[in-house]
Amino acid sequence: MAKEYNLFSLVTRDKDKPPDEIIPERVELKANQMWCPYCSTPVVFVKDKKLGVKRCPICGISDRDYHVKRLNSRWK
Repeated sequence: MAKEYNLFSLVTRDKDKPPDEIIPERVELKANQMWCPYCSTPVVFVKDKKLGVKRCPICGISDRDYHVKRLNSRWK
């Protein structure tokens, strides 16, 4: 049987890199996207049914994280 690959497991995150402070100028976010300051990519955060929060599908950070909220102007 062929080995299955998960594309998200192929993406590595530099844990020593500080989160982004600004969204790069060349990036245009679509209506349902947010900028993940840890992955440095535009992503659609997905609902974690167990915890009741939205998480980045690449690195797993919550949409309730300070840097995610501040960068995306999503204070609730």
